[in-house]
Amino acid sequence: MKLKLLPVLALVLSGAFSSFAQPFVHPGGLHTRADLERMKTNVLAGNHPWIDDWNKLLADRQAQSNYMPAPQANMGVSRQRADADAHAAYFNALRWYISGDTNCAECAVRICNAWSASVNQVPTGQDMPGLIGIPIFDFALAGEQLRIYPGWRPEDFNRFTNMMAQYLYPICHGFLENHNGRCISTYWANWDACNIGALIAMGVLCDNTNYYREGVGYYKHGAGMGAISNAVPYLYFGNLGQWQESGRDQEHAQLGVGLLGSACQVAWNQGEDLFGFANNRLLAGAEYVAMCNLSYPISSIPYTFYDNCSDARQSYLSINGLGRLDRPVWELIYNHYTVLRGLPAPYAKAMAQLMRPERGNGDHFGYGTLTFTLNAAASPYPPFSVPPAPSGLAATPGVSQVFLNWVRFAGDTAQGYVVRRSTNSNGPFQDIASWTNHSAPQYTDRSVVNGVTYYYVIAAINQAGTSGDSAPASATPAAAGALPAGWLHLGIGSKGMPGSADYSEVSGNTFIVKIAGGNIGGVADALGFTHQEVTGDFVISGRLLNVDETGKEKVGLMVRESLAPEARAVALTLGEVGARQCRFGTRTGAAAAMTWQQGDDYTWVPVWFKIQRAGNAFTGYQSIDGVNWFKVGSSTAPFANHCLVGLAVTAQNKDAFNTTVFDHVTTDYLSK
Repeated sequence: MKLKLLPVLALVLSGAFSSFAQPFVHPGGLHTRADLERMKTNVLAGNHPWIDDWNKLLADRQAQSNYMPAPQANMGVSRQRADADAHAAYFNALRWYISGDTNCAECAVRICNAWSASVNQVPTGQDMPGLIGIPIFDFALAGEQLRIYPGWRPEDFNRFTNMMAQYLYPICHGFLENHNGRCISTYWANWDACNIGALIAMGVLCDNTNYYREGVGYYKHGAGMGAISNAVPYLYFGNLGQWQESGRDQEHAQLGVGLLGSACQVAWNQGEDLFGFANNRLLAGAEYVAMCNLSYPISSIPYTFYDNCSDARQSYLSINGLGRLDRPVWELIYNHYTVLRGLPAPYAKAMAQLMRPERGNGDHFGYGTLTFTLNAAASPYPPFSVPPAPSGLAATPGVSQVFLNWVRFAGDTAQGYVVRRSTNSNGPFQDIASWTNHSAPQYTDRSVVNGVTYYYVIAAINQAGTSGDSAPASATPAAAGALPAGWLHLGIGSKGMPGSADYSEVSGNTFIVKIAGGNIGGVADALGFTHQEVTGDFVISGRLLNVDETGKEKVGLMVRESLAPEARAVALTLGEVGARQCRFGTRTGAAAAMTWQQGDDYTWVPVWFKIQRAGNAFTGYQSIDGVNWFKVGSSTAPFANHCLVGLAVTAQNKDAFNTTVFDHVTTDYLSK
């Protein structure tokens, strides 16, 4: 499906774009002159929180006046390095305006001039067209900020804007117009978002109304996933809007919020309210993403099944990246919606507070505490008092590890934790881990000796200090040994190297299966199979706790009619692309080709799997918590009443072992 976005004239006549007609405001990228003056005044006065973020910026390697760029004729050689140079130009331009240090301004000029003198082609390379929009967006923002420096010669500025028009605009425009000829929903929201922002920022930088209108129009009415109604496809009570990538991973969800937030900020500085478009839909999406990353129970967050034209199925909220405090995008959202406009944004506010003062990031300029804070009263630093001691600490023994979990409540002000351990119930307790960039209330202690009882306490950390200790909890990790009665481990087919399996009753029955080589599928299997014999109808379930990444591993639950490689079989596996695809496979007859049904395309461990048999009907399920199950697939196969049920592991690499840990493994008979 090809997106027919242009010609621009048709969209203008249809009313798709805003009626932007006034001259552009300069500087008018992320910051106006008034914004820059506010920063300067507060930094020079040493006011919190501006001075706290300013001091953090001064330590950033990319903010140094001796920074050296690495320009390329083809910006697509490394979009990441190009973006690093754009960040350095932006940071140095910011430092110049606030401090008056012309060395910083000259560094920014040197970076921009080096790139405009080098680029001589439309970028090509991996992810092109597409993600090259990130450095293009950032270079346009850096150039717009630097344009007020009198030492940037007009001819050099013109060459910079010519680079944008001749080589960089076409790739951003082309991607949004045709998405590389692929089905439009194949690409995630952030792919569109960076190009939307690039067009808006280029329009301001180049005084080109058509570029600007194209970006604004796509944000409002585009067919791709970065248009705001597609980026936030589902709305819920409480002003929450599910982000399009929330079932994929939380890092990309936050990336999209930051990219579209920056695009809206540029438009706002030009007198255009994209923030408020579609009843503040960006705010609903930002609140949802923020709530996810505050580590509240997943069951408290609404979620709707999502799929696209590439069948990237997502049944539940992704745990990948959940709780990370590493995307500096929240001060912008909080200050615009709550401080400036008085709209409630409790979750975005909490994220901004936990990350204050913001730092930089590879995809975002960051330092929003310096650049977007509007008044000190609304953004105090430190934002909280010392947090209370955590509660509800539980320690669960595993094989050569102990799992710790505690309670995080609504309004929790901890931005990290300290884990303390002792072999004596009364201490003394020694610090074994600490962090200040993650809100998840959990930790796995792997530096343990099996058979030793460990006692743990947890303390909470935020910018004001460290809490007292929680009440203690204890656990005794265990070693794995022989398989339980009735279980066997065998290699099926040409498995490569011999495998092995060990067992412990801790953590609800833990199995550790190790194998090299092999594959599941086709007309015959080659795998390590840890199994038991069952008769009649049953349910087998378990959690995939950890999987070694050999690059091609495929692991999961399996039902087989026999140990013959070509036997009838049903499998629920994790593997394939990125070792993250869940699939339900069935071989209905001996030596028949296994057919597959797709489960979640972004399945991250730990994940729960379950296969249920009812006669000749088999159904596979997956779950994030072992409580709420989602159907992956079902099939009918003429199995004998007696069959083999268990854990299937392959590495698909004869030279590399894959060790997979399953726990909470149970087999329950429904009939015999």
